[in-house]
Amino acid sequence: MAYLSIDDISHQYFTKQGYTKALQSISLTVEEGEFVSLLGPSGCGKSTLLSIISGLLQPTEGTIYINGTSPNQSDTKIGYMLQQDYLFPWKTIHENVLLGPHISGKISSELKQKAIHTLEEMGLGKVLTSHPSQLSGGMRQRAALARTLMNDPQILLLDEPFSALDYQTKLKLENLVSTTLHRYNKTSILVTHDIGEAIAMSDTIYLLAANPGSVAATFKVPHYLQEITPFEARQHPEFNALFQDIWKELNDLESSS
Repeated sequence: MAYLSIDDISHQYFTKQGYTKALQSISLTVEEGEFVSLLGPSGCGKSTLLSIISGLLQPTEGTIYINGTSPNQSDTKIGYMLQQDYLFPWKTIHENVLLGPHISGKISSELKQKAIHTLEEMGLGKVLTSHPSQLSGGMRQRAALARTLMNDPQILLLDEPFSALDYQTKLKLENLVSTTLHRYNKTSILVTHDIGEAIAMSDTIYLLAANPGSVAATFKVPHYLQEITPFEARQHPEFNALFQDIWKELNDLESSS
């Protein structure tokens, strides 16, 4: 059995005027330690699917199993990293990273040291006592990643975490996130509309069609691209060939819609 199984998920949003079907019969699997991207245009339900995986939203139809149990019954920890960092402006970076343990009442000297070590790994060892307003966008996102990892999640959900960054910072952060998650063997699901980002970071890419969201195609990223950094993958001769295959599939989807 796969670590994460998504079985025939459909979801509708209801209003007084009617309903909108966001997802239609989505089925896919994610193995432990695998990095998966959900790629597709706006309105294909990528973020809705992440909310369902996290247990924040109950699907209208279908089931999800994490290690054989539903998200709400599983003891598997799930981390969520968003477009915005949502750091508290009145707290230092060190205090922000310790937010999870603080809320759960598990603050200890060991965890405080772990937070320092994690921030140092992210290249933020010199800004422990700084406040978010004193950091660049890329540094804030690194702090957000450190905060997420402090809770030691087995599954990490990434909802377009690089989209607000400039291109150079985005490439650097892709490398950092990919290297960090592989080192800790985290099962990761990235929502993106960036084909290059999906190829550079993923083991498997699920291409979603819109209105309603459904799985249109699956692409397995070659192992030799998985084993190098995202920046190196973008320079590889085979990168462009896969990019063109996915681009063609997206164009065909748009033509048929």
